[in-house]
Amino acid sequence: VFAAASLAEVLQEAAQAYSAAGGTSPRFSFDATSRLARQLVEGAPADLFFSADSRWMDQVDAAGLLLEGSRVDLLGNTLVVAVPRGTSAPADPQALAAAPPERIALAGEHVPAGRYADAALRNTNLLPALQSRIIRGHSVRSVLAWLARGDVPMAVVYASDAQSDARVQVAFALPASSHPPIVYVAAALRQTSASPQRVTAAEGFLKWCAGPKARAIFKRAGFTPLPVGSDR
Repeated sequence: VFAAASLAEVLQEAAQAYSAAGGTSPRFSFDATSRLARQLVEGAPADLFFSADSRWMDQVDAAGLLLEGSRVDLLGNTLVVAVPRGTSAPADPQALAAAPPERIALAGEHVPAGRYADAALRNTNLLPALQSRIIRGHSVRSVLAWLARGDVPMAVVYASDAQSDARVQVAFALPASSHPPIVYVAAALRQTSASPQRVTAAEGFLKWCAGPKARAIFKRAGFTPLPVGSDR
């Protein structure tokens, strides 16, 4: 299973619950969505892909790699400005613009979290104050690691990321209207070398991830499960 880095903890928790219920235990490769999508298009073998946006899934789809009818819009998320726990934090975009930090970390421009962050800073008029202070991480999880260690004073991450690390606290959420909707898209992949049993196992795990038990796990982790049937 190729999956966005921001899903690392929650998908492994979901997989444990799935295995405990008798399902086949998946093996994961977590990384930036952009890197995973490129690897798939270049021929990397995988049975499932969990993307942090539809744009990269579209590219995998355009390469003819998706199993027909398996694509589903699975989860939503919230974009937040976060700081190391215990440090002072602005309460809103206006306060951040008035007192910008020395540095603010964002995921890379081609990573979904980075694109969402760019749009949010631009549309909340924060970009002029912050443009020269932005540093970029390989993935949203590398940005979270910098923040948790105190290497940067502030970062834009997903709410689920901030919730996953006790060393981090949310300063404020960026308005949902300031960036494109955050949608995690999942699909089974067409692998000519895969056995029918493996294809069935992959489809089974994907179906379970859209079901009520997995939805409860995702919700506890700070994600927003999308309505069943949000697919294409």
